[in-house]
Amino acid sequence: MATVAQVIAHTLKAYGTEKFFCLCGGDHDLWYALDDVGIEIINCRSENAAVYMADGYARMSGKPGFVYGQRGPGVANLAGSLADAWWAKSPVISLTSSIALTSRDRFEYQEMDGIPLHQGVTKWNKTVSTPDRAAAMLRAAIRIALSPSPGPVHLEIPADMFHLESGEEIYCEPDYVKLNGARAPADLSRIEKIVQALGNAKRPLIVAGKGVIISQAWDELTKFAEAMQIPVVTTLGGKGAIDEMHPMAVGVIGRNSRKIGNDAVRECDMVLAIGTRLGGLATHRWTLPFDQKRIFQIDADPHILGHNFKTELSVAADAKLAISAALDACRRLYPGRVGSEWSGSVTTRVEEWRGHAAQVHVAQKVEGIHPAEVIAALARVLKPGDVIGADTGAHGGWVGALYPVAAGQTMFRANGSLGWVFPGALGTKLGDPSKRVIAVTGDGGMLYHVAEFETAMRCSIPIVVVVMNNACLASEYQTQKRHKRIVKSVLDFNDVDFAAVARSFGAWGKRIEDVKYLDAAIEEALICGRPALLDIKVSREAESPSANRDKTRFV
Repeated sequence: MATVAQVIAHTLKAYGTEKFFCLCGGDHDLWYALDDVGIEIINCRSENAAVYMADGYARMSGKPGFVYGQRGPGVANLAGSLADAWWAKSPVISLTSSIALTSRDRFEYQEMDGIPLHQGVTKWNKTVSTPDRAAAMLRAAIRIALSPSPGPVHLEIPADMFHLESGEEIYCEPDYVKLNGARAPADLSRIEKIVQALGNAKRPLIVAGKGVIISQAWDELTKFAEAMQIPVVTTLGGKGAIDEMHPMAVGVIGRNSRKIGNDAVRECDMVLAIGTRLGGLATHRWTLPFDQKRIFQIDADPHILGHNFKTELSVAADAKLAISAALDACRRLYPGRVGSEWSGSVTTRVEEWRGHAAQVHVAQKVEGIHPAEVIAALARVLKPGDVIGADTGAHGGWVGALYPVAAGQTMFRANGSLGWVFPGALGTKLGDPSKRVIAVTGDGGMLYHVAEFETAMRCSIPIVVVVMNNACLASEYQTQKRHKRIVKSVLDFNDVDFAAVARSFGAWGKRIEDVKYLDAAIEEALICGRPALLDIKVSREAESPSANRDKTRFV
């Protein structure tokens, strides 16, 4: 008869699990069992980074990202890092141990209750209560993590249960191996009403969010926008829902955004929001005038429909299925539809915006390399199939507004956790080894998880990290500058030579202080065949694209 640890390992294997992320500590029966079935254990340098790697892996592969935390501080560290997966609706499964049942409530070493720690960052949070329920509970965790509205879950196993015998049957539920195995269908009559409303609107606009990416509905969205001749803006999380060089693509809206995108929201008379919660980042703290528009909303999660703004009609459905149905209705109701004065005007202004954006480094004259020049160099060198990641803060603004992604899973980002993007990029690369993965961060973000270069080297994960280094928390600096009061003690760092740090781990590293060397250095990093870091000295005076300033700037 198999032990609980073996049942867990064989169940994961039945679901096609290939990677398991952790910082190893105790619970050796689990490691033996995982190793015996051939699941690769990615042992990281911290629980925090392990969570972020599992998150990046889950977002790219569509499979659950399994991560382990040992009872006590390991669980606390793990739970404290799940916020980004929670915000991103990423199917990360936190599989933790807890204090042995025989030692509970006796002040055992590292005793801590891990269930409350997970409560605010998971959609399901349970303990295995008996050995004969371990496989069933694990299947439930996978099923809920990969549901039509996915997200992180937590399953706790008492430490003295791993070696106990479990008589459970091992099997896999085939609809829950990857995301989108069980899609929520659309109400066709409601979809047809939405299409009719779009057809009658004078200035309709589609807002595409993360749900379009999760559903892999970028082809359907592009065809629908073409057929209806409706401009498309995206949230930062929805970047990649349409090729940003497409005539119907406008760009990112909200706080870290393109001004032209926010202008389109202000000017439209009807919004079809697909796969977006229309939250604070997408609406710039609800200051974009969505409350003045006719809103129609499609989302797999019925709880968010009409939550922030009154909707005229909403549909709880998978984005891919809903947009496919809308495309069928469009072809039936509006065959041969041509562009309107509104869509033509938006397309023309997007072209004008691109011209202004290409000169932002000239308009914002600064000493040293301008971050916009770094983004421009990346855009010249990278290919449409490459995947770019951005840390939170200024980097989300620079990449979100200025880097034009192709349709698909071509961008990943920190949803709010500074430092996420480096370990997140490592997981992203493991999620699809065929992709070239580039992560854009700053010195502040890089210092969180620089030790993961050891993991990258040991596990042979060849990504490129671009560090915009200004020895400063630039977003906070710009905020204090606007407030006309600078507190250097909370802003300034030492000038760390990150290229030298990367080389000390055995990775490729180069520092760039002149813009003329950027393109060649990026090319060299991409072909070096091992983890690589570009330490680029940029100016802290450059202001990243932000809705805080979009009334006075082109970007």
